[in-house]
Amino acid sequence: MTTFEAIPISQIDKGAAYITAGDGKAYPLDADELRRAFDAIVRDDSHGMITTGEAAQILGVSAKTVARILDAGEIPFVRYGAKGNRMVSRSEVIAYRDRSESHSRKALEDMRAAASEGGLNGIDYAAYLAHFS
Repeated sequence: MTTFEAIPISQIDKGAAYITAGDGKAYPLDADELRRAFDAIVRDDSHGMITTGEAAQILGVSAKTVARILDAGEIPFVRYGAKGNRMVSRSEVIAYRDRSESHSRKALEDMRAAASEGGLNGIDYAAYLAHFS
């Protein structure tokens, strides 16, 4: 079990993840702790079905992007209500997010390897960009 130590929010690095109790103290989170906290929050749903707006928040994209993902068949959905609003399974959204993040990490690793194999790591970008000034 992890012991959390509170520190003043002013000591948190910009862009770092943390939880606060509203008293000016922050509890810094590493990537694993952040993922576990996020998963605990998004799992707190008794029905398991969420709106496309909630899915957009989980995925960090717009509702229109979620609609495109659903229309492409990437995440199954059901329509309900008189307006035919779409609902998706929270677990399906999280699984899609995890697949997407895994795919992105793999693509970045492949690009880094290709750059290294192609000798692109030693390029003097300042000199290259100076040609365009």
